[in-house]
Amino acid sequence: MNTPPTFRRQFIRLALSVILWSAATSTLIWLLLGLSALSFFRPANFYEKQVPAILRFAEESGAKLLDPENRPHLEEEIPSEGVSYRVLPLRGGEGYGTLSPPENANPEQWIRKVNTTETRDGRIYRYVPLSDGQGRLMGVLVLSYQISFLKANDSPLAAVVLVLAMATPFVTLAFFTYWFGRRLERRISPAIASLMEGATRVERRDLDFTLGEVGGTQELDALGKAFENMRRSLRASLETQWRAEQGRREMLAALAHDLFTPLTIILGHAENLLNRTSQEDERRHRSLWAIQTNARRAIRMLEEMQEANRLERPDFSLSPTPLDLGVYLTEKKEEYLSLCSQMGIRLHFSLEDFRRHPRPMRVDGHRLSQILDNVITNALRYTPARGEIRWRVLLDEEGVEMEITDTGPGLSEKDLRHLFQPFYRGDPARKSGLGHAGLGMYIAKTLAEKHGGWITAGNAPEGGARFRFRIAEL
Repeated sequence: MNTPPTFRRQFIRLALSVILWSAATSTLIWLLLGLSALSFFRPANFYEKQVPAILRFAEESGAKLLDPENRPHLEEEIPSEGVSYRVLPLRGGEGYGTLSPPENANPEQWIRKVNTTETRDGRIYRYVPLSDGQGRLMGVLVLSYQISFLKANDSPLAAVVLVLAMATPFVTLAFFTYWFGRRLERRISPAIASLMEGATRVERRDLDFTLGEVGGTQELDALGKAFENMRRSLRASLETQWRAEQGRREMLAALAHDLFTPLTIILGHAENLLNRTSQEDERRHRSLWAIQTNARRAIRMLEEMQEANRLERPDFSLSPTPLDLGVYLTEKKEEYLSLCSQMGIRLHFSLEDFRRHPRPMRVDGHRLSQILDNVITNALRYTPARGEIRWRVLLDEEGVEMEITDTGPGLSEKDLRHLFQPFYRGDPARKSGLGHAGLGMYIAKTLAEKHGGWITAGNAPEGGARFRFRIAEL
């Protein structure tokens, strides 16, 4: 494929083409207008051509024209619509004519201007001597006229022709600029559209395409080649990253699967031995209780890892169903009251429903329970005995918002920065976070966002941690 020209060269060609075609077209239009003007209109110097005949008449008549009685004969020679005149006697007086009388009627002034021509205020003035039979200068005939196409042709059509002649260069320049600009646009638009489509597909993380030759200009073609190289590199990088991520997920899933079976067996045997030997050997009882507790802890950690792995899969989706939040929250409240009672913690629950017409809300009840369980469990983990947990629920037409506040030590700066990151198990300065894999809050955040909502963490003004989250109706 031939290499396209540079944008600079194409622009220069465009500019030269516009100028040359505009000049040629304007010249042709001017020639046509000029021919039509010769055929249908008077030339701009039409009245100037009448002056020689007037001069011959003035020379033949001489001083006789000073007599106002000869005015009709003079005006028969002068075209009144285009030429103005004034007859001025040297002996003094205003004379007569269509020109305004001069303010200064000094005869010496007129004698100096005899047989001269001057231009003033866009008009031409000619001073013609009027002599008697003996050659003595007796007066001056002043003629005034304009060299103008519009003055020579007192017609609206003449004005139209003149406007067309003046506008022709601008109209042709605008027309050919648009014409050649469209040609340039058709040449480079496909290249730009191809680049934009490629960028859109990359934004959607769709890298299974080939950009190919872009064309248009050398610059756009080079940009297209660079874009294609970037796409290939990005695709290779993402494939490597995807394979590594897939390997990590498969490893975690395999590890969790492999550990579940032996841990479940250990837990089962420990529970059987505890039931049989709890009264026989106190030392063995404590060992079995430790085995049971740690097996359960390990299983919980593996369950969290499996759940986080499921959430990260591309094919993960929620399963929304109509849920009566009143019944649901009542059941959850009773469940948490039981847990809090076992740990000597008070639970305060409040519900505010701002909906005009309460109705079941489409949400994934199972995933909502996961969010709530993780947040409440976190509060229970760090709330001391005889402490309090406050659980506030707000319902509106678009979703549900909850706030959980505890009376524990609160969240450190480190907690606030990393709390929702996977495998974060809390600031060591706080109460021990053993018994979990550091995935609970990460799972809660992921599920809240997949529900079209959010989750935040902070400290309450009176002390203790405060979590707020919201999910939208699906």
